[in-house]
Amino acid sequence: MPSGTWRVVPDSQGAGHVAADLTLQNTSARSCTVAGFPAISLLASNDRTLPSYVVKDNSVAVTTITVAPGASVHAEMRYSANVPGPGESQNGQCEPTTVHAQAQLPGDSAWAHITLDSPTPVCEKGELQVKPFVSGQSSPAGG
Repeated sequence: MPSGTWRVVPDSQGAGHVAADLTLQNTSARSCTVAGFPAISLLASNDRTLPSYVVKDNSVAVTTITVAPGASVHAEMRYSANVPGPGESQNGQCEPTTVHAQAQLPGDSAWAHITLDSPTPVCEKGELQVKPFVSGQSSPAGG
């Protein structure tokens, strides 16, 4: 099973959205290949499933990455933490607070249980705009 992190990119808040990096590390003793987008399920503090909707951002080409044991891949994502979407409360918090997430590599059956570095609501019914996986632990551009 991979291990992972979800880290908000510092100073990324703008236009109602936040940028974050989802990083998954190969914890096996063998290299593996990854190509595509993560599956993500948002969870409350008690691990109750919250609304989650991954929107694939195809502005970056999908590439096949070989991930050595101990190495990592990451996917950049953007989401709204405070701008409600249609059908959400316009007063107060738009959705329950996301504290954990389950993340999965494309084509894998194992899910990594991740604790967010900054628990947050994810508005617009849990919409996450996600780029495909690339090599490394986080974006050098910061999201």
